[in-house]
Amino acid sequence: MKWMVAPSYKNAKIIKVNGDTKKAYIEETCDRCGGRGIIASRVENGRIIPIPVDGGICYKCGGTGKISKWVKAYTEVEYERYIKTQERAKEKRVEKEKARIQSLKDNSEENKKELLAKWNFDVEDPAVYLVTGNTFDIKDELKERGGRFNPALNWHFTKEVEVPEGHELVKVPFDKVYTWMPMVKRFELKEDAKEVAAAARIAAMPESKSEWIGDIKQRLRQIKVTLSSARAISGFYGDSVLFTFEQGDNILVWFASNPPEIEEGHEYLLTGTVVEHKEYNGVKQTRVNRCKLETVA
Repeated sequence: MKWMVAPSYKNAKIIKVNGDTKKAYIEETCDRCGGRGIIASRVENGRIIPIPVDGGICYKCGGTGKISKWVKAYTEVEYERYIKTQERAKEKRVEKEKARIQSLKDNSEENKKELLAKWNFDVEDPAVYLVTGNTFDIKDELKERGGRFNPALNWHFTKEVEVPEGHELVKVPFDKVYTWMPMVKRFELKEDAKEVAAAARIAAMPESKSEWIGDIKQRLRQIKVTLSSARAISGFYGDSVLFTFEQGDNILVWFASNPPEIEEGHEYLLTGTVVEHKEYNGVKQTRVNRCKLETVA
């Protein structure tokens, strides 16, 4: 009698069959190591270099490269019946999936509105309300008021709310930054969402008159500035403080790893070296380092 095994074992070798239990003892290539018996970490000059643990031996096959086990065996008649059963089951799964996809298409708009409502958006006119300005110092307050944060949009709201003094909300249509995925019933941020949000914030800000000061590597000496903010920063190289100074309309920034004790709103004479001219949210900034500050009498 000819015995057969499931199609998933078509590459296996049948060693023996127990007709009473209808079980076949098969041998097949180990699917973990690919028959090598070892797990490779890399290949150098065509030579396999095993992982360092236990010489790279494959624990699944014990280093033999082969897996042996008992599986269900079929006579030719039983095998044909088994295959037909599997085909019918597959057809049912395909039809069920087609019906599911068609249902998602038919109910796309309803599902979209349901999710918008769940996220607390205005269903008829969904929009994202971006918070302008430096939000680091008010992040806890924004969170308490229902604000949300993600790296692309930063702090934002789903509806208009009151925000702390010195900050505003910028309305951006929902579909400018999110795209609807009807087949999985979810929204995903668009690839350019971060750029769209940044542009919206910049457009809402009054035009800055800040200009760059000095030339790169130039030593500025005792220019009168006002400290507008001081913010703690944690980075790869440790903690520092970001000082932001104003010289009239011009903005200077200094990342100080050993910050002096200075107070916001006070005037100082700053001596420092220009290391970079850059723009942040459309505002020209001059970055300085190696700074010395003297209190204005």
